[in-house]
Amino acid sequence: MDIIFAVITKSGRRLTGEDLERMADEAEQGFDLSKWVHRRGRPPLENGTGEPSPRIAVRVPASLRDRVASRAAAEGRTVSEVVRALLEGYVQPPGRG
Repeated sequence: MDIIFAVITKSGRRLTGEDLERMADEAEQGFDLSKWVHRRGRPPLENGTGEPSPRIAVRVPASLRDRVASRAAAEGRTVSEVVRALLEGYVQPPGRG
C-alpha cells in the first residue's frame, strides 16, 4: 500500500518525489562535516548581552491562544511581541503606563 503525503518546507515550498529522492541520495552518501558552518540561532532580544533570551512558558486555554494568535496576526504582530508588551506594561511602576 502506498502512503501519499505532502512535504512542505518552512518557506512553503512543496517538495516533489524527485526532491525527496535527491535529498535521500545525498544523505546516503554522507555529509562532509569539514564544510559544516555553525549558524547562530535567533539573536538575543537585549543587545550586547550575547546571551540567549530566556523563555517563560505559560499554560492557557486553547480558545485564548487562538484568539490571541488571530488578533496578533491581524495586527501584523507575533504572539511573543504581544506578550512581551503586556509584560513590560505589567512591570511598569503604577501611574507610568
